[in-house]
Amino acid sequence: MQPPAHFNTEGHNYDTYRGKICFYDGTVIYKGSLDNAKAHDGKEVAWALLDETKDTKESAVKEVITGRLREHGLYYDSMGVLSDIGVNPVTGEKHTPWNPLYILTSPAKVPWINEWFSLDEHVDEIVQHIYSETDYFSKDIGNKRATISSTFHNQRNLPSNYISNQMANLHSALQDMLIYGNPFTSAGGEFYKCFNRQQHVIDVTKVQHEVDGNMEYVFDDKARARAYNSKIPLHISFDFNVNPYMTCTVWQVMGKTAYQIDEICLSNPRNTTVDTCMEFVRRYQGHEAGLFVYGDPSGRSEDTKMEKGHNNFTIIMRKLEQFKPALRIQAAAPPVVMRGNFINTVFEKGYEGMQIFIHQTCTKSIADFVYLKENSEGTKLKEKVKNEETGVTYEKYGHTSDSADYFLCVAFVSEYNKYKIGGVAAAPPGIWKSIKSRNTY
Repeated sequence: MQPPAHFNTEGHNYDTYRGKICFYDGTVIYKGSLDNAKAHDGKEVAWALLDETKDTKESAVKEVITGRLREHGLYYDSMGVLSDIGVNPVTGEKHTPWNPLYILTSPAKVPWINEWFSLDEHVDEIVQHIYSETDYFSKDIGNKRATISSTFHNQRNLPSNYISNQMANLHSALQDMLIYGNPFTSAGGEFYKCFNRQQHVIDVTKVQHEVDGNMEYVFDDKARARAYNSKIPLHISFDFNVNPYMTCTVWQVMGKTAYQIDEICLSNPRNTTVDTCMEFVRRYQGHEAGLFVYGDPSGRSEDTKMEKGHNNFTIIMRKLEQFKPALRIQAAAPPVVMRGNFINTVFEKGYEGMQIFIHQTCTKSIADFVYLKENSEGTKLKEKVKNEETGVTYEKYGHTSDSADYFLCVAFVSEYNKYKIGGVAAAPPGIWKSIKSRNTY
């Protein structure tokens, strides 16, 4: 199959025109699948339009398609007017090259798309707009523009009763996703299925508690513009995986409410226990109200890379000695299914008066709670991804939430043990040595 003879084919060097749409002036549109993205290597294109991108691999878009957007031909001037020439022949103004990439997708919670467009930073604004039948969200974010609109904006192209039928047949989470286009709603299969970012992610600096009969902002550290209270203990919990980072989550507790105020997630070359401790010292130098240390019990095992007799926790206790830390480590990590059910119950119902809130700046922890999936056995599905630059394969999600699990199940040991046995508080002997069954926050 060839273009008609009167079509301009200058510059065409194709073995076949299969999968191509040709135009009279010589313009060609390539059609193709991204299932085998590498097949598009070698092409140079002026613009691209991708559809149903939720089903496309991140590497196919970021490494292949964006790298192919190098064809000359589209420009815009200082007024934003499009042009097909690089220089204004009258004024001599140089025009800016323009190689747009349009990414279309049906509603879905796709981590890499949300992260690439920084949608997590605009949750409130997105939710404020998309539930309107007449309004929509649109925002320039860096060198990208994100637009999210509801099905109501496509109503004229649908049967008159389409939306009402969908609303009648779908539960609220699917309505949020499929009708309103909410990119954060529960898609099903999440491990932390009762985590709700609109409810559990807050600005902790705005939290008020009663102090001496007055309501005060108890975590508003104005001097450092952060969430922190120097008058109550800090709780830190470690996960010792080093890829994609070493993890330490930082918590403070008031009553039965746990606030995650910070996260320390250091990537290579600082993804070590020592560097993580030094970063904690840098951030919380001078804290005198007490420090409790939690983490993965496997960190007590000796490592061949460490001096004999030392492990991750002996290093932590030594490096943080100035804070006079108390170690709260279980003999074994709490079972994943049980601790997951416990924490989900806290998120959903506030079990035994407990509440959990995550400070809005803890972006890696929030992503973990939102995107981590559950496998068929009810444990965490830690899907592996590969860093194409380093060749290192690692589990993208699960590290900050593991750290949170260790803290929550030990700091609130009475509540956790009561949950395990169906409502009667009792602490099995020997689970951990330094703290008895009553809570000491």
